[in-house]
Amino acid sequence: MASGIFSRPKKYFTVNRDWGVQRPSPEPHATMEVHIIGGGVAGLCSAWYLQEAGFKVTVIDQGGKMGETSYGNAGMIVPSHFVPLAAPGVIAQGIRWMFDAGSPFYIKPRLSLDLLNWLWHFYRSCNPEHVRRSMPALLDYHLWSKQLYEEFSGLPEFNFHFEKKGLLMLYTTAKAEREEGELVEKAHEVGAVAEVLDAAGVRALEPDIETSVRGGIFFPGDAHCSPGLFMQQLKSACIARGVRWISGTAISGISASAGRITDISLADGRKEKVDKVVLAAGSWSGSIAASLGLHLPLQDGKGYSITLQNTAKKPAIPTILCEARVAITPMGPDVRIGGTLEISHFSQKPNPRRLAGILESLPSYYPGWEVPVPPMEQVWQGYRPCSPDGLPYMGFSKKYPNLCIATGHAMMGMSLGPATGKWVSELLLGKTPALNTDLFAPHRF
Repeated sequence: MASGIFSRPKKYFTVNRDWGVQRPSPEPHATMEVHIIGGGVAGLCSAWYLQEAGFKVTVIDQGGKMGETSYGNAGMIVPSHFVPLAAPGVIAQGIRWMFDAGSPFYIKPRLSLDLLNWLWHFYRSCNPEHVRRSMPALLDYHLWSKQLYEEFSGLPEFNFHFEKKGLLMLYTTAKAEREEGELVEKAHEVGAVAEVLDAAGVRALEPDIETSVRGGIFFPGDAHCSPGLFMQQLKSACIARGVRWISGTAISGISASAGRITDISLADGRKEKVDKVVLAAGSWSGSIAASLGLHLPLQDGKGYSITLQNTAKKPAIPTILCEARVAITPMGPDVRIGGTLEISHFSQKPNPRRLAGILESLPSYYPGWEVPVPPMEQVWQGYRPCSPDGLPYMGFSKKYPNLCIATGHAMMGMSLGPATGKWVSELLLGKTPALNTDLFAPHRF
């Protein structure tokens, strides 16, 4: 690894590690058109790498809430997050949180076969074997994406506050200390560097803001950026390079014939003839897939964030408050504070109590740092596409060979965006992708 932060035992190598090698330019694919459904980070990164490979690319972006999750998130690029969401102990913790109005996790009750199906698969995935198999693949995925972010940061069109300051995870209780200690053991198992800090060690890393914690874990291999800047710059760069952009209209239907997708109909009456299609519509991907007769279990994990502008009082290092499940990211002169995972069935009504729970947690870790709940119109909310096993869906549909699926990244969408786009381009080029695993297959449920 270029950074030297991760050096895993050979038994875990599951990928083709030529990430930093200059490859010969592929044969042009100007006659091959690709339509990408979704203008979030997965869709935009796919557009970037596909046009770079010579494809003619069209992005269909409905606009509004569909792509906003890539703009208001915490902007963390986190190889440290190699444990999938579906893990032992998560269900018991989730049940306890369900009875706390300000807790980090909530499922809005509703009668839904889709939700029951998702919960059943989630329950079956929360086992040690699933975690063991997933950790090396997720780590490789994040590392690949981090390297691609570094490449973006060196291009003249991009200046999105990309920084490699690591990630600090703070805890105030003995229970969280034990849990994070288990994470450190897993990190060492896969070859990641994780440093255990006591309260004095935390203060040494964050001397400019008062902390009151039991300790923390520092992952020096993580990075962060300003996601809104990255998305704006990436969209502009894609369009400047010839990517066609269709926005402001919904998809009204998708037609298929002889086992292939042939047309995408738009609500404004237009119809797009298609050759290859990439489904990267985030939390909306499940319903789009269902319209094609595909089973793609997804639930929307709504999160909230606020951005404090031009504030001097903030952590210098991106931080997760372990018990509160709150993320704090410095972004240039600003700081973003966010959290919660709310399975809401796309509820657009914000929950002030859940936002208050995020902000009320701050003084427990940072004495004297009190952030009042802002007017709800100043609060960002977005929907993360959550698969039942905590792993993304990546790969071709078995039913429609000209459909590539790239969704289900949950809270890791921003971190995994560039690698997702690169992976999509390799799949459509017919190459053996750098990540060569069936763990992410879209037909696994």
